[in-house]
Amino acid sequence: MTRTTIGLLLLTGLALFVAISAIVFDFTPTHLYNPTWPEHARFHGYLSAARTVLIMLVIVALAWGPVRAADRLSWAILALLLLGWLLIWFLAPLAVPGTIDRVDLWFPAALTPLALCGLWLCRPRPRP
Repeated sequence: MTRTTIGLLLLTGLALFVAISAIVFDFTPTHLYNPTWPEHARFHGYLSAARTVLIMLVIVALAWGPVRAADRLSWAILALLLLGWLLIWFLAPLAVPGTIDRVDLWFPAALTPLALCGLWLCRPRPRP
Protein backbone atom coordinates (compact mmCIF):
# COMPACT_ATOMS: atom_id res chain seq x y z
CA MET A 1 0.00 0.00 0.00
CA THR A 2 1.44 3.38 -0.99
CA ARG A 3 1.69 6.36 1.31
CA THR A 4 -0.84 8.17 -0.90
CA THR A 5 -3.37 5.38 -0.41
CA ILE A 6 -2.77 5.45 3.34
CA GLY A 7 -3.35 9.21 3.35
CA LEU A 8 -6.52 8.87 1.28
CA LEU A 9 -7.83 6.15 3.60
CA LEU A 10 -7.04 8.29 6.63
CA LEU A 11 -8.85 11.31 5.16
CA THR A 12 -11.79 9.15 4.11
CA GLY A 13 -12.10 7.59 7.55
CA LEU A 14 -11.87 10.99 9.20
CA ALA A 15 -14.47 12.53 6.85
CA LEU A 16 -16.91 9.63 7.31
CA PHE A 17 -16.44 9.73 11.08
CA VAL A 18 -17.16 13.47 11.14
CA ALA A 19 -20.21 13.17 8.85
CA ILE A 20 -21.71 10.35 10.91
CA SER A 21 -20.89 12.16 14.16
CA ALA A 22 -22.71 15.26 12.92
CA ILE A 23 -25.87 13.22 12.54
CA VAL A 24 -25.50 11.01 15.63
CA PHE A 25 -24.57 13.76 18.10
CA ASP A 26 -26.55 16.72 16.75
CA PHE A 27 -29.88 14.94 16.32
CA THR A 28 -30.33 14.32 20.05
CA PRO A 29 -32.49 15.69 22.89
CA THR A 30 -29.54 17.82 24.07
CA HIS A 31 -29.10 19.49 20.69
CA LEU A 32 -31.54 19.77 17.78
CA TYR A 33 -34.38 18.01 19.61
CA ASN A 34 -33.87 20.03 22.77
CA PRO A 35 -37.29 21.47 23.66
CA THR A 36 -35.70 24.57 25.17
CA TRP A 37 -34.04 25.55 21.91
CA PRO A 38 -35.93 28.18 19.91
CA GLU A 39 -36.98 27.16 16.40
CA HIS A 40 -34.46 29.54 14.86
CA ALA A 41 -31.60 27.91 16.80
CA ARG A 42 -32.77 24.49 15.58
CA PHE A 43 -32.81 25.78 12.00
CA HIS A 44 -29.18 26.85 12.31
CA GLY A 45 -28.32 23.53 13.93
CA TYR A 46 -29.81 21.68 10.95
CA LEU A 47 -27.86 23.91 8.57
CA SER A 48 -24.63 23.28 10.45
CA ALA A 49 -25.08 19.50 10.41
CA ALA A 50 -26.04 19.53 6.71
CA ARG A 51 -23.02 21.66 5.79
CA THR A 52 -20.71 19.38 7.73
CA VAL A 53 -22.04 16.27 5.99
CA LEU A 54 -21.82 17.96 2.58
CA ILE A 55 -18.25 19.19 3.16
CA MET A 56 -17.16 15.72 4.27
CA LEU A 57 -18.76 14.09 1.21
CA VAL A 58 -16.94 16.57 -1.06
CA ILE A 59 -13.68 15.75 0.73
CA VAL A 60 -14.18 12.03 0.03
CA ALA A 61 -15.06 12.72 -3.62
CA LEU A 62 -12.01 14.95 -4.09
CA ALA A 63 -9.73 12.49 -2.32
CA TRP A 64 -10.60 9.50 -4.47
CA GLY A 65 -10.96 11.47 -7.69
CA PRO A 66 -8.59 14.27 -8.61
CA VAL A 67 -6.40 14.16 -5.48
CA ARG A 68 -5.68 10.47 -6.09
CA ALA A 69 -4.63 11.48 -9.61
CA ALA A 70 -2.18 14.01 -8.06
CA ASP A 71 -4.10 17.15 -9.06
CA ARG A 72 -2.57 19.98 -7.02
CA LEU A 73 -5.54 22.34 -7.18
CA SER A 74 -7.92 19.64 -5.95
CA TRP A 75 -5.55 18.80 -3.09
CA ALA A 76 -5.44 22.50 -2.12
CA ILE A 77 -9.25 22.71 -2.19
CA LEU A 78 -9.51 19.54 -0.10
CA ALA A 79 -7.00 20.95 2.41
CA LEU A 80 -8.85 24.28 2.54
CA LEU A 81 -12.21 22.59 3.15
CA LEU A 82 -10.92 20.24 5.84
CA LEU A 83 -8.62 22.65 7.67
CA GLY A 84 -11.12 25.50 7.32
CA TRP A 85 -13.85 23.33 8.85
CA LEU A 86 -11.54 22.51 11.77
CA LEU A 87 -10.45 26.13 12.19
CA ILE A 88 -14.08 27.25 12.50
CA TRP A 89 -14.43 24.88 15.48
CA PHE A 90 -11.59 26.72 17.23
CA LEU A 91 -12.62 30.26 16.24
CA ALA A 92 -16.41 30.12 16.68
CA PRO A 93 -16.31 30.03 20.50
CA LEU A 94 -14.07 33.09 20.45
CA ALA A 95 -16.46 34.96 18.15
CA VAL A 96 -19.68 34.10 20.00
CA PRO A 97 -19.71 35.60 23.51
CA GLY A 98 -20.59 33.20 26.31
CA THR A 99 -19.82 29.97 24.46
CA ILE A 100 -16.11 29.42 25.12
CA ASP A 101 -16.82 27.61 28.39
CA ARG A 102 -19.52 25.38 26.86
CA VAL A 103 -17.68 24.11 23.78
CA ASP A 104 -15.68 20.90 23.81
CA LEU A 105 -12.56 21.56 21.79
CA TRP A 106 -11.24 18.01 22.21
CA PHE A 107 -13.05 16.92 19.04
CA PRO A 108 -11.27 19.30 16.62
CA ALA A 109 -8.06 19.04 18.64
CA ALA A 110 -8.02 15.25 18.16
CA LEU A 111 -8.96 15.46 14.47
CA THR A 112 -6.45 18.16 13.45
CA PRO A 113 -3.31 15.98 13.68
CA LEU A 114 -5.08 13.19 11.78
CA ALA A 115 -6.13 15.63 9.07
CA LEU A 116 -2.62 17.08 8.78
CA CYS A 117 -1.10 13.60 8.59
CA GLY A 118 -3.58 12.48 5.91
CA LEU A 119 -3.02 15.63 3.88
CA TRP A 120 0.75 15.27 4.12
CA LEU A 121 0.67 11.62 3.05
CA CYS A 122 -1.46 12.24 -0.04
CA ARG A 123 0.08 15.56 -1.10
CA PRO A 124 1.00 15.72 -4.78
CA ARG A 125 4.70 15.25 -5.45
CA PRO A 126 6.63 17.37 -7.90
CA ARG A 127 7.07 15.67 -11.25
CA PRO A 128 10.65 14.51 -11.95
